[in-house]
Amino acid sequence: MLNAYIPILVMLVAAAIISGGMVAASFVLGPHKPSRYKEQAYECGMTPVGTARDRFPVKFYLVAMLFIIFDIETVFLYPWAVTYRSLPYAVKLFEFAEVGVFVAILFVGYFYILGKGALDWDDSQMAVPETAARADALDRRPPLRFGNENSGPVELQGVPVGSRTLQYGAAAQEEYQKHSA
Repeated sequence: MLNAYIPILVMLVAAAIISGGMVAASFVLGPHKPSRYKEQAYECGMTPVGTARDRFPVKFYLVAMLFIIFDIETVFLYPWAVTYRSLPYAVKLFEFAEVGVFVAILFVGYFYILGKGALDWDDSQMAVPETAARADALDRRPPLRFGNENSGPVELQGVPVGSRTLQYGAAAQEEYQKHSA
């Protein structure tokens, strides 16, 4: 039983030795000529402009969460694939049907978010020439619905209203300096 984990342990040790060796070799053998330009933050070859505290659109986080969900769901296919070969024939048929249902649910979810427009990064039509696009392809998709749109007005009588005081972080310092000047 314990012998089954020896290849995994060997792989982890080999990966650690190889990656550590590469980092150490680049540190020892690499050139060390620091300059003002080399010590600046690297941003895809472009000069950094503005502040690093810009807000990302919510769609970025939505796509990131969807990627994580679908990535984790597909990881569940690996244990199934490893154990599938050693199963009896009747259990193989049952597990194959179960994985078929699992993949069908994945595709239903994928086509649902695709239909809702959750994977549309950009609203512009710069990537598609006007002559190549169909008329209905340029129409805006309806916004994502979460089911609570018709829940009625929200009562905010107990919420204190007043000036907001930022208490921590660089954004708070910038806001304080902007208003105190």
